[in-house]
Amino acid sequence: MKEGLRFDALLLDMDGVLLDTRPSFTAAVVLSARRCAAAPGVGPLQDPNWGEGWGEPEVEALRLAGGFNNDWDGAAAVALLGPASGPGAAWASLCKELAAAGGGPQAVASRCGEDAWTAMRARVTPVFQCLYAGPRAMEIYGLDPTEPTGLYALEAPLVTPSEIAATGLPAGVFTGRALEEATLGLERLGLDLPPERVVCDTSPRFRKPRPDGLIVLAAAMGSRRPLYVGDTVDDMEAAHNARQAGLEASFAGVAGEGTERALRFKEGGAMAVGDSLRMILENLGLGSTVPRPAGSGGST
Repeated sequence: MKEGLRFDALLLDMDGVLLDTRPSFTAAVVLSARRCAAAPGVGPLQDPNWGEGWGEPEVEALRLAGGFNNDWDGAAAVALLGPASGPGAAWASLCKELAAAGGGPQAVASRCGEDAWTAMRARVTPVFQCLYAGPRAMEIYGLDPTEPTGLYALEAPLVTPSEIAATGLPAGVFTGRALEEATLGLERLGLDLPPERVVCDTSPRFRKPRPDGLIVLAAAMGSRRPLYVGDTVDDMEAAHNARQAGLEASFAGVAGEGTERALRFKEGGAMAVGDSLRMILENLGLGSTVPRPAGSGGST
């Protein structure tokens, strides 16, 4: 029996699944935190060298803590807690403590206070948005542009629309992006989806790991047995929570072989784990026979 018969829809996360966002969102977390970082108990940090040594491993450690699927939250967490710990082992240890405390903004607020969290979140967000959107900041966020180029322009597609169509399954997107950011992403992908097939982080109700986004998206597509492909523990938990709510959702996780994220996915019962959406589709018998464009990669 073809694996695809198990599923009646293909639901996809965007960042790290459809697009390589390491040069955009991951970079924006570090850069916006660097500009907004606060010295413990003092306020704005005036050290121009703060932020050296911070990069993808530190952002990954935070995402593994859970509750930081929204990168604006991640940037605020790094800005508030990063100066005291520094990058590397101390930060990784701190992220495990945040996970033990439930993860997400509340775990940060419990350490630094609700007022400090609220103020930093408000400070970081427009900085992050301007870094990401560049000259399109007014169009995307209603902000006066501050950057000559936007990090979004560095995002690279990880799969083609033809490969998605070749699965034979109707496709939808459930992403932690705001709608305007998701529109940019679909533009980069050349993927045309009707509005009802795109669910974004527009309200707390749709914030992963809550299942509401998957449930609403599946309902709009008439799906009862969707396959959801994501790349964070929050994606996996959203699928688990959707199953508990009655949706027969399966989860597959994008993660490099041997990484902690891959281990977490396997321990969490992921149907498949691969270093790209393309690999997962091939492993599940949904792979495309459409020729790949020159230079198209398979890893995230």
